[in-house]
Amino acid sequence: MTQYWEPVDRENMVGNKKQKNPYIVGTPIEEPEKFFGRESLFSFIDDNLRQNVQVILLHGQRRIGKSSVLKQIPNFVGNNEFIFVRFDLQDQGQSNLSSILHYLAREIVDHLLLEGQVQPPNLEDLEAYTNIFSDNFLPSVYQAIGDRNLVLLLDEFDVLDQNNDIVNKGAGFFNYLNSLTSEQKRLFIIPVVGRHLNDLENLRSLFRGAPYQEIGFLDYVSAQRLIVNPANNVLQYELDAIKAILELSGGHPYFTQVICFAIFGTARDLNNWTVTRADVESIVGKAIESAEAGLAWFWEGLSISEQAIFSAVAEAQKIASEQGQLLPEGPLTLLKSYGVIETDSLVEAARKLAEKGFLDDTGRRVKVELVRRWLVKCHPLQEISQLKPPAPKNGIQIQRKRVLIGLIAAVATIATVGFGAYRVATPCPPGQQKALLGIGCEPDTRRISRGDRTLFPNIKNSNRERGISAFKQGNYSQAEQFFKNAVAGDRNDPEVLIYYNNALAKEKGSPVTWAAVVPADNQEPIAKEILRGVAQAQNQFNQKGGLNGRLLEIVIGNDANEPEQAKQIAAELVKDKSVLGVIGHYSSDATKPALDEYNKTELAIISPTSTSTSLQGNNFFRTVPSDADAGKELAEYARKPLNLNSVVIFYNPDSTYSDSLREEFTKNFEKLGGSVVRRINLTEPKFDPETEVAKSLWRDKAQAVVLFPDTQNTDVALKIVTANAQQTARLKTNPQNPQRQGLKLLGGDTLYSKTTLNEDGQSVEGLILAVSWFREAPQAKNFAIAAVQQWGGSVSGRTATSYDATQAFIKALSPNPTRATVLRGLKNINLPDSQTSGYPLKFTSEGERQSESILVKVEGGKFTLLP
Repeated sequence: MTQYWEPVDRENMVGNKKQKNPYIVGTPIEEPEKFFGRESLFSFIDDNLRQNVQVILLHGQRRIGKSSVLKQIPNFVGNNEFIFVRFDLQDQGQSNLSSILHYLAREIVDHLLLEGQVQPPNLEDLEAYTNIFSDNFLPSVYQAIGDRNLVLLLDEFDVLDQNNDIVNKGAGFFNYLNSLTSEQKRLFIIPVVGRHLNDLENLRSLFRGAPYQEIGFLDYVSAQRLIVNPANNVLQYELDAIKAILELSGGHPYFTQVICFAIFGTARDLNNWTVTRADVESIVGKAIESAEAGLAWFWEGLSISEQAIFSAVAEAQKIASEQGQLLPEGPLTLLKSYGVIETDSLVEAARKLAEKGFLDDTGRRVKVELVRRWLVKCHPLQEISQLKPPAPKNGIQIQRKRVLIGLIAAVATIATVGFGAYRVATPCPPGQQKALLGIGCEPDTRRISRGDRTLFPNIKNSNRERGISAFKQGNYSQAEQFFKNAVAGDRNDPEVLIYYNNALAKEKGSPVTWAAVVPADNQEPIAKEILRGVAQAQNQFNQKGGLNGRLLEIVIGNDANEPEQAKQIAAELVKDKSVLGVIGHYSSDATKPALDEYNKTELAIISPTSTSTSLQGNNFFRTVPSDADAGKELAEYARKPLNLNSVVIFYNPDSTYSDSLREEFTKNFEKLGGSVVRRINLTEPKFDPETEVAKSLWRDKAQAVVLFPDTQNTDVALKIVTANAQQTARLKTNPQNPQRQGLKLLGGDTLYSKTTLNEDGQSVEGLILAVSWFREAPQAKNFAIAAVQQWGGSVSGRTATSYDATQAFIKALSPNPTRATVLRGLKNINLPDSQTSGYPLKFTSEGERQSESILVKVEGGKFTLLP
């Protein structure tokens, strides 16, 4: 066999048994002479730095040598133009922005030996004003390093983005770095991330335009050098042995080192310093043991579907090899033979594994042969076992297959005798829902229900399912009984009470029909709050016998609070001539496109929750005060009792509700002599609560923060509240500061919720909100008591205003109602407080409720009424 390397000097073999293993496994390579390859990567970095590209993004698999690359960049890149500082973010996953910057500053000073020349900011200073890092610290570093530019090498950059939590954990640091590079022309950053780049779209969009490069497998020549050079003049590799190593590792540097480490250890033990292909094959088991930590990541970092595909590919390769096939069968085909049903998630998993570099381009081979052998050994498909099925019961037999122990915990099937099998263990894919009794999935073709389907499938109630089945068959008396039992089983669920009354109305015949449109898909608690008010009014009306024997039926629509879907629901309701009026939609953004449809007809709509002043129409009414009223009340309170002169407003300009409230507050506040010194977009990609609060307090000299988030951004608004509390606490502990109170807090009704109260008590203490209804108010007492008796607990303002909307429609009824008579009736109603949730109800000519917003304040951990 031809030898790859020159013959070993046998005279130097004495003492080799005691020689240290030269191959490095699991730790970054420090010495340049022990690092091989990556020349093209270093050239890529060097070219971009010299062209003043300030952000260069590197990415690659775990164990691919990313940390080693960062350590070697100063040795192979640049000249005296740049000075490099490596900062490992591994331990910063739970740290806030101030803490990360504090440790980064210390690392810069320590690494560049600037102690005594540059003072890193302490944590307290950074927490008070983050921009001390950019305004004071970095300029002093630039002065100390002369003409050179500073390059930050950021290892484990994506540790701040674990569990897809980039907004809460990573965005502060990521956005701050982005702003730094736009302001600091002498600052460059090279982050390296440990996942495939396509899994980090947020990061890519943040550093828009930044060049990126994968740290991939070594090329053939570099891999050969990695094998041979560390043990030069000790080990003698035959060419076929080198080929065998590369067949096992594929050029992956970690697995190449693992294999060579095992080879060297065995050669030392046997005192046999010539390596053949047979020697390589003999150490595979030992290499797998040594690489267990790295190999485990290949497994634990994958989803269940990806694990299933990964093992199936490995098994298919084994079968193909044993049968002499050139190409193994696809993993989905093999899984099917084991009883696993092909799903979209499995198809997607196969695509992702190839994309991440775990499979080759065909998607039918594991890219690293050593990994494949580990999979076959530790996670084989042969571990499939059948659980003994239970005896048949009521014609239904349950059979479970445990597929890929540790991978797919349960792939379950329900086999109804004579009717095939239906899966129940996995959730339904998008566009489908659980079928009746939860057996299998069916197309989710309808978003409107009278009682023939549930809009809340996550709630389990067997009597509801039986009632739905009977309702579908037109057996309304049986449906009535099942729904009645469902109400008894869950008195807090408004849907089943509505369906119970619908069954009564259907059985009675000739029902009067309203529709209620709610966001059932993604805002279930809010949808139920609205439906409770509707159900309570419907139940009272029907229990009193209805109108001339005609009972009230409620059609429930689900628009998911999505504008386009709201428009589609509205169009369907307009076509349904039995529907005489609509209660809904939830948000102003959903109501606005729906209103375009309703305005084409005489179908009246009463919104119990949409407040934007842009909502107008001849057939539009609302039982909630508009943003004009809420903005006026807040502005007057801020200007007079609170004596505030300057405020900042946080809002979403793309939200009809949020922008409307911002406009009305600003108009009234400035009319009274106040000043809105800044308007801040909550949805900006670079938005950072701590920075914005600090700017508002220190730079803008604001006295208050006014929060007008839409429902999708209330969590962001609460982060502002928390940041303000932190600033206030620092002010109180600093006797040198003339301003001791921090920023006052005011806001809109989207913050009127238990979620707000569940925040740290000191953070939200003093928050003032404009709301439509408050159960502690004297006027609301009677309705609040009745609601508790009905639902078994306190209700919200949405329930109250929805109740009022339903009562308004009931009051507008006539003996033979039509859409036109209902519309005329609404314009003339005048309900006393005894027939509403506590306040008289009368509409202006524009459809506005003649009432005022109520101001509440958080005191002692609860909302209290302001005088």
